[in-house]
Amino acid sequence: GSVRKNQISSGINAEYGGKCKNIGLSNFNIAQIEEVLKTAKIKPANLQVESHPHLPNLELLEFCKKNNMSFVAYSPLANPGSVFRKEDQVDLLHDVDVLKIAEKHGKSAGQVLIRYQIDKGNCVIPKSVTPARIEQNLDVFGFSLDASDMDTLNNMYKKVGPKGYRTCGVLHWKHSPNYPFASEL
Repeated sequence: GSVRKNQISSGINAEYGGKCKNIGLSNFNIAQIEEVLKTAKIKPANLQVESHPHLPNLELLEFCKKNNMSFVAYSPLANPGSVFRKEDQVDLLHDVDVLKIAEKHGKSAGQVLIRYQIDKGNCVIPKSVTPARIEQNLDVFGFSLDASDMDTLNNMYKKVGPKGYRTCGVLHWKHSPNYPFASEL
């Protein structure tokens, strides 16, 4: 653990010849971010992690806000075609609750899932290779989700387990002492 932490701190503190003004982290947990915050001269400005209603990362989001770090949500649709999906897990694009919210706003399920991140104050990076879907993914600024919608979406993780469900678990790293999601195994 300490070797990696020292390498990270050394890299951050080197400031890349004085040219580095901001750094971002990806797939770090709270303990790992705290370690960086203790040692880095340049504090992380951003954290990028998987986030969607099956894995809202609410505690991590609050931690980022308290530490003035922006939060970038990748996989906001929960990887609908993922081979890592649990067999009994409902695709969020077909989840009854998401579809009800979508119908209420006259939007697609994907637009609701993207808007969910925006309304939480997050940056969001959905992925699509379909031009029509890319265009649809951008059409998320003409509506907002209400408190009831947000409450429903914030609590959907309970349908899939006490901590939610990660679709990008990078399990090939799970034996590393620095694996950020060990508490979920």
